[in-house]
Amino acid sequence: MDKHAALNLIYENILGEDSILLQLRRGGGLDENKFHELINAMQFLIVEYKNIDVVPKKLALSFVDISNYFYFNEGKYSLDQQNAIEDAVQEIAQLANELFDCQIRNERN
Repeated sequence: MDKHAALNLIYENILGEDSILLQLRRGGGLDENKFHELINAMQFLIVEYKNIDVVPKKLALSFVDISNYFYFNEGKYSLDQQNAIEDAVQEIAQLANELFDCQIRNERN
């Protein structure tokens, strides 16, 4: 995987027309393959951007308030499915925090 491929996987799985979020809202359940693609792409970019303070705006947009988009109460899912979705949300949120973690550096002139 390269950076471009990882970014595209994130964009497709979060912002795309057939994203994980839209599938869940439509009652299609959590697509495990897409979820694992997303997780792998996020893990790749955590390493890729580890020492870089700037990331693409579209990448940042992908994760703004993402956890709120997973919560909907329309009776579409059983308790077990809801728990699996909540676990997925937690994993995505944790990796997003790692991805955007930046140390404030003291720059002295």
